[in-house]
Amino acid sequence: MSATIVREKRQTTLPLDVCEPAGIEPGDQIDWRFESGEIRGRKLIPLGPRRVQAKLTRRGGRLTFEVPGVTIGGDFGDAIASAITDERESR
Repeated sequence: MSATIVREKRQTTLPLDVCEPAGIEPGDQIDWRFESGEIRGRKLIPLGPRRVQAKLTRRGGRLTFEVPGVTIGGDFGDAIASAITDERESR
């Protein structure tokens, strides 16, 4: 059993024998819960940046920005398509 002390600002130090097998390092975020009379912590895994592949298609004389599984419409979709068109034409 690894016991620690809770300081005035509710801070404590996680023991090394808990951190190592859990892969917890300085700067990691922990999600804390109180369940069934126990305090439970779980390391949050950052999602990080995601790469999104999209394509421009011409529909009805307009360029449309398409991302599979995502609907981008209205002014935002038009703004993206317009910016890409301007970039292509400037080359």
